Order: sequence, then structure tokens, then C-alpha cells
Amino acid sequence: MSSRTASSRRTPSKRRKSARSSAGHGMTSWLVALAVVAGGIALYDNRDTVLKEMAPLLSTEKRVASSPAKSEPRGEKPASERAAAKGTKGPVPPANVGVVKAAVPAARPAVTTATAGPLTGENFSGKFYFCGVSGLDNCVMTGDTFWYKKTKIVLADIAAPRTDGAACQQERDRGFAAEVRLKDLLSSGRFDLETLKAQAAGEASGVMRVATRNGRSLGSILVSEGLAKPRMARQQSWCP
Repeated sequence: MSSRTASSRRTPSKRRKSARSSAGHGMTSWLVALAVVAGGIALYDNRDTVLKEMAPLLSTEKRVASSPAKSEPRGEKPASERAAAKGTKGPVPPANVGVVKAAVPAARPAVTTATAGPLTGENFSGKFYFCGVSGLDNCVMTGDTFWYKKTKIVLADIAAPRTDGAACQQERDRGFAAEVRLKDLLSSGRFDLETLKAQAAGEASGVMRVATRNGRSLGSILVSEGLAKPRMARQQSWCP
């Protein structure tokens, strides 16, 4: 009776001790977990500072691991001394080669053309246009005036109808026809330029010439076609 009573008294005290110990272990585990979590949060919040502090150590370890020191074999000189002993030299730059300068051609002498003096002679030729389209060179201005080699030439043997300042529409139309015909005649082949022994006084500025081809005046062709009149003759109106 007494033994059962004693054993029944001891049993609750053991249970109470085991309960307290398990409770203590559980509390410790929670505290450790909380400490780990708090440390992780603090490390994350201060990650920039920690990385800056650890960067020198990490870079030093990488350099040491990636470039191990190479030891020279015993009894041999360093590679730099061996190269110097062999007398090796670096690439020699090529010698300066003188640049040959292209010869500068001498100044071309001025060419004297017929524009320096009166335009007279044989075998003149060119492609003629209307003045105002090609400038004042190789162009026909009126039915009796044209520019050739930068010189204004007036046909001395004919007078063509006027286009600017015409007295009537008939004169203007015939003046345009004479201009077209003279352009075609000058462009159709070689021609000669001659002077007249007697020229009418008071003519417009320009070199007075007679344009001929195969001995025939180009102006006389215009007269025969009713597109011009002889300059020395009495001038009559082109209007009806």
C-alpha cells in the first residue's frame, strides 16, 4: 500500500519535469528562428554596405585563384633575360620612302582665236540656237543678226523684219520666220565670212559681215524667200 502511494507521488513530478524541458526546447527553437530571420532582414537591408566591405576580399581571392604564380625551372634564367641574351629585336619600321610628287604642268599659253580680231575667213561652222536659250554664243538674235564666238555679227547685205518693236503682226510673224531660217542655214554646214567694200552708215553696233556658202550669200537666200530685203535698197514697210 505504501509502495503504490510513493510511486504514484513520484510519477507526477517526472511528468512535470519533462513538460518543462520540452517547453524550454521549443522556446529556444523559436528564439533561434527569430534571430535567423532578424539577421536575414538586417543583412538584406544593409546589403550594399556588406557587398562594399566584402568586395576587396572577393576580388583578391579571384585574382589569386585565376593567376597562379609560375615558377621558373631551376637553373634557367627568366624569359626576359633569355630573350635579351639571344639578341632578339622588335620589328624594324620600314625606311621612309620619299613621295614622288606629280609634275605640275606648266601654265597653258593663252590661245588666240578669231574673237581677238575681225571675224573674216573660210570654213566657219557651229550648232546655232536662239539667243536667250544658250546665252550669247552661237545663237541667232534676229533674222539678220547672230552671235558667233562671243561676237555679234550683223549681216551687211540684208535687213530682216523686226520681232521686237514690229509695226504690225505681219512683220512680227515674218521676223520670226526669218530668225528660224537663218538658224537653220548657219547650222547646216560650213560658211565663210566676208566684208563689203561699201557699208551703210549708221548701222547698229556689231561686226558687219556677209555670210556665204559655196559663193552664195545666205542673206540672198532669205531675200529670195521673202524673209528679208537688201540692206542697201530703199526700205519699205512690212505691214499691208
